[in-house]
Amino acid sequence: MAKKVFVSYKYKDEKVAKIQDFYYEEVDGVMKFNYRKTRARDYVDRIQEKIGTDNINLGEKDGESLEDFSNQQIESALKKRIRQCSITIVLISKGMKTMESEKEQWIPWEISYSLRVVPTGGNTKQRNAILGVVLPDENGNYDWYYTSNLYCNSITHHTGQLFKILKDNMFNILEKEFRECNGSKIHIKDEPSFIKTVKWGVFMNGNSYGYYLDKAIEIKEDESSYDIHINLD
Repeated sequence: MAKKVFVSYKYKDEKVAKIQDFYYEEVDGVMKFNYRKTRARDYVDRIQEKIGTDNINLGEKDGESLEDFSNQQIESALKKRIRQCSITIVLISKGMKTMESEKEQWIPWEISYSLRVVPTGGNTKQRNAILGVVLPDENGNYDWYYTSNLYCNSITHHTGQLFKILKDNMFNILEKEFRECNGSKIHIKDEPSFIKTVKWGVFMNGNSYGYYLDKAIEIKEDESSYDIHINLD
């Protein structure tokens, strides 16, 4: 794969479908077999198997907290992880958002920095393409985020439960076109969102991941068509 990918995710979110219930950990120099619930982090392992570990930089690490970081220190930490990547994958999971301020959580910062163009001497950091991959919840369902309307042949995205910076960069195309159905307005543009989303099962089916990463890049190359929000409120 030619493009390097940064993966943003909530490390310990367990409101996801089971893909494994075991792991290995090193105790006193010995690798031991143990059990626990599946976390969002386990889905990253599956992505690494598809894309290759050399092509991926990872977001939040286990136990990381923003509490003692200044804004400048956060940006410095993210520069090392994001600036060499051209695509950011955000794993959108049911428990990704906590009650803390968004500025105290890693994912909004990672999205914000991915969206920025940052001059740094002769090597300017360009804006990343961003793709949201929606994970199934603990019951294996996607309806916590997507709701299908067969009558209107449409899909509702429940963006209200997302981080604001994610929500603000969805359905943000400047030239909006709608059709009406049963009292609702439905976007008819092919790609109305700068941050496109796809179900995990679709993204990981065969080589589909390549198509969706290319689609994210295609949208990014048309970035002037979107009202892009880069700042955390």
